[in-house]
Amino acid sequence: MVMQSGKLGFSRHVPVPSLLKGGQSKGGGQTITGDPSEDLSPWQPTVSDPWDEKKAKHLFRRAGFGGRPDEIKTLVKIGVDRAVDLFLIVPNFTIPDQGTHILPTGEILNLDFYTGQVAGWLYLMANSPWQLQEKMSLFFHDHYATGINKVRYSQLMGKQINLFRQTALGTFRNQLIGVSADPAMLYWLDNRLSRRGKVNENYGREIMELFSMGVNGGYSENDVKASAKAFTGWTNFLGTFYYRSSYHDTSNKVFLGKTIVGRSGAAGIREGIEVIDQILRQKATAEFMVRKIWEWFVYEKPSKTFISKLAARFMADGYNFRTLMETIFRSKAFYSARAMKKLVKNPVELVIGAIRNTKQEKQVSYLRVANRFLNMGWPLLNFAGPDGLPDGVDWINSQNIINRSNFAAELHTNSTRGYLHTIFSGYYLSRKDWVSEVRSLGLTTPTQIVDHYLRDLLDSEVPAKVRTDLIDYMTRRDTGRFTWNLTTYGQLKISGLVYLIMNLPEYHMN
Repeated sequence: MVMQSGKLGFSRHVPVPSLLKGGQSKGGGQTITGDPSEDLSPWQPTVSDPWDEKKAKHLFRRAGFGGRPDEIKTLVKIGVDRAVDLFLIVPNFTIPDQGTHILPTGEILNLDFYTGQVAGWLYLMANSPWQLQEKMSLFFHDHYATGINKVRYSQLMGKQINLFRQTALGTFRNQLIGVSADPAMLYWLDNRLSRRGKVNENYGREIMELFSMGVNGGYSENDVKASAKAFTGWTNFLGTFYYRSSYHDTSNKVFLGKTIVGRSGAAGIREGIEVIDQILRQKATAEFMVRKIWEWFVYEKPSKTFISKLAARFMADGYNFRTLMETIFRSKAFYSARAMKKLVKNPVELVIGAIRNTKQEKQVSYLRVANRFLNMGWPLLNFAGPDGLPDGVDWINSQNIINRSNFAAELHTNSTRGYLHTIFSGYYLSRKDWVSEVRSLGLTTPTQIVDHYLRDLLDSEVPAKVRTDLIDYMTRRDTGRFTWNLTTYGQLKISGLVYLIMNLPEYHMN
């Protein structure tokens, strides 16, 4: 996402801190069989259970933010194995984290301001061909739960999301080292201020409690103190990581049963890495991370036995996220009835999914999308506290339902206040031409049009009465019925139809 001929594109790899070394995948692991919802053996299509649009959409919603109709058709054509392969292709790239940049739509974003950072990330989530990279980055943003309210500098939040992009499908070891040295995290949990004699325990505690082992994960208050001392000297200077050896506590520490020998000078930095390596030796760490990832990407409340087996596999694979996600996306459990359409869309999934499902990625103002999105309960880049946000039905409350509905209304109607009918910085962001779309598909009658969008957006999985009411809507207005005419009524009625479908409870399920 760099300036290329006046447009926002993608840049290549920018290294994360040089501390990130080792931790390669070892492969291996046992197959788990039995209950289909807890079976990690590869799913294969059969005559009675084919690889079809429903399953392709399911994969795209979970590994990304929902597919355009043409993308779904491509996934069905190439088959499940190659479809998963495509999601796992993730380049090691970063995007700008500061300055003014122009989107291909002509919209100008100032990344030195909070809303510009949010808009820039929403643009990437909607437009990046590497959907899993952005989806995993969103997961880790929720996992580490950092906020500009304390970090203060929007550029540092952008830099942190870049770290997640680079480590999203790498190893947990490399990610933990990178996060420990991340300037935004050093601000967020105060480790930049921690020094010998004035040790701050915030990061020393949260690296275990929230980021790796979980609450009651088997560590003690003495482990917290030892961890905090090991990370003294990890600070920042002018927005970059800096190790200040004069701040480091050189005493010996006993951490999770292991003695970490105190070091002076530049060697002291190794103590923080020893803490991370000792955390990764704990079974609780693998179980905590596997459960959190599984519940975010597959379904809630997996059994303890299942998580224990998958965690052992994750550890054996060197805590490699790519291997874990490949196992998940190929498994019978992922395509089981317990997984499909069983999660509630969070605000990002709803907003970006709606834009992508209707092929409007290049027709929206992402600054306006950001302003609407930030009213839906997820303060992107601005968590209030380090423990993240609840998921599932917690996203559905009276206020959020109103804001979700308002977004759909502004996205899919002809309102001049909507996203699609806006003059911005000299560029006209034209509204979607629904009439041309249905004509290109050979649809002419209200029934054909309703059935098409129900299939496209909901896999046709609605009660018969809902379908009947939607067909009826297409030929009614306040003064009564009218004779259907695509040219006269098409734009208004089709956009209204999509709005109604996106307000159905079924559309809010992921």
